[in-house]
Amino acid sequence: MSAQIESSTNNKSAPKHLLKGGAKLFVVILLFILAMMIVLGLIPVTIKELVSSPDPAGDYEEALRRFKRILEREKGILMSEAAGSQLRTHGQKTDRVYVLVHGYTNSPRQFMEIGELLYERGHNVLIVRLPHHGLKSHDVGELKNVQPEDLSAYSDEVLDIAAGLGEQVHVVGFSVGGAVASWIAQNRPDIERVMILSPMFGLDHLPSYVDDFFMNLGSRCPNINFIGPEEPHREHVYRGMSSRGVAEAMIFGKSVFKQAYRISPAVSNIIVGTNGNDTTVNNRRTYELAKMWEQSGANIVLYEYPESLGLPHNMIDISEADTDIAIVNAKILELLGE
Repeated sequence: MSAQIESSTNNKSAPKHLLKGGAKLFVVILLFILAMMIVLGLIPVTIKELVSSPDPAGDYEEALRRFKRILEREKGILMSEAAGSQLRTHGQKTDRVYVLVHGYTNSPRQFMEIGELLYERGHNVLIVRLPHHGLKSHDVGELKNVQPEDLSAYSDEVLDIAAGLGEQVHVVGFSVGGAVASWIAQNRPDIERVMILSPMFGLDHLPSYVDDFFMNLGSRCPNINFIGPEEPHREHVYRGMSSRGVAEAMIFGKSVFKQAYRISPAVSNIIVGTNGNDTTVNNRRTYELAKMWEQSGANIVLYEYPESLGLPHNMIDISEADTDIAIVNAKILELLGE
């Protein structure tokens, strides 16, 4: 009888030992993953200086042929017609052409209102879709495929087309598109003027070392999509954000800073616009770059949309509920002298 009782007691205690052992194993695995994340976040990624390889279109007809090749590449892959690349042309080369570079997760539709206003003022307007944006999957995870080299190659391709569309090429870029415009300012001496709006060089008000940690970690770990349930579904915008996409965009921004520390910008006329109410990008980093450019001899015009306006980060998209597109666009036109 005592042997049976002892056996029964052992059987009851066995699951408890298994549970304790499993809990310990889980804790060990969790601590190992946490340690690996810390290591991956602390080891700096390699920041390359991305150089330009210009091949400008020789004339208006060549520019049109190159743009048509972009449209051919976009056939059958876009979420909607509005997400595709746009060219508003007066049928000939104009004195001035505007290249508008949209932000991450968005598409050329983001810039259509200001693009139309510039077109009405007699300019050709080119808005080319950023790599891996506007695809019919509607999946923000597509942005994990965007490499810094893709953004510099995109810039060269778009500017080379614009060379055949206008005697002077003017560039306006927003958010990550603002970082792209900053790379253009640093690398393309054939551009007359660049405007950067709320460029993405860092997140919100985070210290630079925290930015660096998330950049290092995000570029090495599997992609995670962050999608807020309150974000509306729009035919021209991905919902949410891609961790790998943001990290690679930050690496691209770092490459701009690396160049700016070493050499003066290739473009001497630069307009820098920020949003005092912005909680997405870090304005301090933008001002740091503007100061470096100014000290290098560039002519810098600074403007900040007042915090009191309550504008969202995505202030230039008419589909953004909290923006005042009339105020935003009026100031852009004023700064551009239009």
